[in-house]
Amino acid sequence: MRLLTCRFRPDERTLSAGLNFILDTNEGPLDLIGEVEPIGPYETLLTHSEEYEVWGLRVRTISLDDLIRVKQHIGRPKDSESLNQLLAIRRVRGECDGA
Repeated sequence: MRLLTCRFRPDERTLSAGLNFILDTNEGPLDLIGEVEPIGPYETLLTHSEEYEVWGLRVRTISLDDLIRVKQHIGRPKDSESLNQLLAIRRVRGECDGA
């Protein structure tokens, strides 16, 4: 198993001061999200989350449909291409589910 390292040292004061954290790790950026607009708090995201295996660990991620909703809500130009890719992934998933 690979060790994920970053310079962030969580403590009670830091964690209680924020909901969302973006960590720069040796494997790339890692978003720790406590609340996402327009969906809401972590607990709401968790009900629709998807589970994957990463480096031998089971991790939960935002669902594809929720991620699409977020990108559409934000509406930033830089998200346009990723939104198109996410919509294509959803179409492919739908085609695979219907096969």
